[in-house]
Amino acid sequence: MTQLLKTLILVAMIGLPYGCIAQDLNGIKELVARRLPALKEHIVFQTLKGESNETFILSTKGDKVVVQANSPSAASEAVTYYLNRYCHMSLSHCGNNIRALKKITRLRKPIKVSTPFKYRYALNYCTYSYSYPFYNWEDFEKELDWMSLNGINLMLAPVGTEIVWQETLLKLGFSKEEVANFIPGPAYTAWWLMGNLEGWGGPMSQEMIEDRYQLQLKILQRMKELGIKPVLQGFPGIVPSFFRDKYPSAQVVSQGLWGAFQRPHILLPGNEIFDKVAKEYYGCMKKFYGENFQFFGGDLFHEGGNSEGVDLAKTAQLIQQKMLEFFPQAKWVLQGWNNNPKPSLLSRLDKRHVLLINLSGEISMSWENSDEFGKTPWIWGSVNHFGGKTDMGGQLPVLINEPHRAYKKSVGHLLQGIGILPEGILTNPVVYDLALKTAWYKDTPNLDMLIHNYILYRYGKWNKDLYEAWKLLYSSVFGEFKIKGEGTFESIYCARPSLHVTSVSTWGPKRMQYDPKMLERALLLFRKAANGFLESETYKYDLVDLTRQVMANYGRIAYRKVIDAYNDKNKKELSVQSRRFINLILLQDRLLQTDCHFLLGNWLKQAASYGNTDTDKKQSLLNARMQITYWGPNDSTTRVHDYANKEWAGLLKDYYAPRWKAFFENLQSRLSSDKVENVDFFAMERKWALETDAYPTEASGNYIDMVDDVIATTLTK
Repeated sequence: MTQLLKTLILVAMIGLPYGCIAQDLNGIKELVARRLPALKEHIVFQTLKGESNETFILSTKGDKVVVQANSPSAASEAVTYYLNRYCHMSLSHCGNNIRALKKITRLRKPIKVSTPFKYRYALNYCTYSYSYPFYNWEDFEKELDWMSLNGINLMLAPVGTEIVWQETLLKLGFSKEEVANFIPGPAYTAWWLMGNLEGWGGPMSQEMIEDRYQLQLKILQRMKELGIKPVLQGFPGIVPSFFRDKYPSAQVVSQGLWGAFQRPHILLPGNEIFDKVAKEYYGCMKKFYGENFQFFGGDLFHEGGNSEGVDLAKTAQLIQQKMLEFFPQAKWVLQGWNNNPKPSLLSRLDKRHVLLINLSGEISMSWENSDEFGKTPWIWGSVNHFGGKTDMGGQLPVLINEPHRAYKKSVGHLLQGIGILPEGILTNPVVYDLALKTAWYKDTPNLDMLIHNYILYRYGKWNKDLYEAWKLLYSSVFGEFKIKGEGTFESIYCARPSLHVTSVSTWGPKRMQYDPKMLERALLLFRKAANGFLESETYKYDLVDLTRQVMANYGRIAYRKVIDAYNDKNKKELSVQSRRFINLILLQDRLLQTDCHFLLGNWLKQAASYGNTDTDKKQSLLNARMQITYWGPNDSTTRVHDYANKEWAGLLKDYYAPRWKAFFENLQSRLSSDKVENVDFFAMERKWALETDAYPTEASGNYIDMVDDVIATTLTK
């Protein structure tokens, strides 16, 4: 079968009305066969009728587990319910706890579970750039299975928008070179789609654009099989900043800069040029992906931008009307973030065709202060985690309580769902696990009960020391933060050095949100339990991660000693404390070598193999190295540097440690002379980003020994 014929068949299948496949549970049967083969012969799926909310009934009959469900999502949630509660097993991004199943556990009576939330939504645009930029189909297949097993039924799916934009612009008369200057590299598509930048990290080759198109076809088909509705990218008026070069009479609004990047412009609606662009864009969307889609994302003035002189109400209304002209059942999916969308933008929209995703559920009660966003249907969500960083954290009490409180107060059930919206999803597995489980409770679940169950299915058995450790964790790093900021407290080892480091990234928290001593006590309890879990990859990950966070927190104390020595003009003490700080970074590096989830090599290997040509692979590798270091652009004044910082083995040793070493040597020189120039950190950062060295992709060393070294170094001083 030719590639063209395969593509046509896929587009045709994706284009079928959603109901043709959505209630078919075969997709969940196939999921079980892929991910949980031990259950395959023991589970039976039956369609459940007569329920208004998504519901499953779980029972056993003979040697079979019987799942009755009225949607694929409910059926998949039932599988997870049984796997967690009765098999004490689980899957996560940070280790799996799956064993052979000798026999099924029989239920004494059927269990019926419903969700009051119509939608369980997943993903932030940024997730696709911080976690998924170099994913192939095998990676996405696993990710979609995880989404399904966690009850997701609505998900952002913007991969492959590049080919839509490419064809649209070519039809509008732009050259291939101009199109290439608009579309960014694979690690930066998130901010392109949100209207923050254009072209950075590119150009994206024709081969890569077509590969991503084929990948999106597979993603959309699998989402349909799993009952997950996709949110595609709509056309909210974002056009290249050079649009008027081709259409000088176009009514465009310059959006200025975002983090030193040139933003795309906004093309105002209500005229022939806007209509022409929208027609081409949505026509290309239908050509490549089909017609039966309901949800379309796309924001105006995300994180700034210039709306001066723009009639927001009229502009938004016309954008929505044009969307509905091509997709009559469409819902415009808007992001509620910072001060967006403004009340005026929402004021004249047809609310039947809007769904607002509140990204700041952990940080603010904006839904209460805005009359539920001007009586707009919405989803309670939280970004929780920024930049794909490795820091521990997540406000579990807020995540499991606030959606239920909002649901009770919501007028006419304007609140329609719960969402997880991390910028990076490959850390803090407890956060996404419990945040999504709360959707299947009619009222706020008890956090202690959830943690009790979590220990059983995360590690496979009960342990009192782990329970006591987790009580400390959900009262501190996973508790409710009194200090509301952007994400969790960052590791100072990852900071661009200075005499006044507070946050590591520009917008990161400047004060610790919890008592670090509680983490230290939790670490000792975790370590005490080691003998019972030496073969557990989930225990290993959590112990290494907790040790890493304790070590990162301790770095603040060590840093303060360096600065005090410098301020005291004590060269000998400065040398001692500087050397000690560098040794802490190197110890952290050795600790993280013991777990594959913390290896720089895996990120770089994934990037270096992304694409079919040497040029694509080199470009992807550069994208990967830039993003986790200075981010961009090629300007020393960039404020986005270290926004995606990572405590990874290899990066600590070869990138962060040399930066600090150069800084400490500079401080020593300053104590001897007042004619010392500042270190050019950007030059160091850019140099490292341009390198191509490979790093280990397999863990090495004994993690228990390294944990003990960290404890001896940090908790006995």
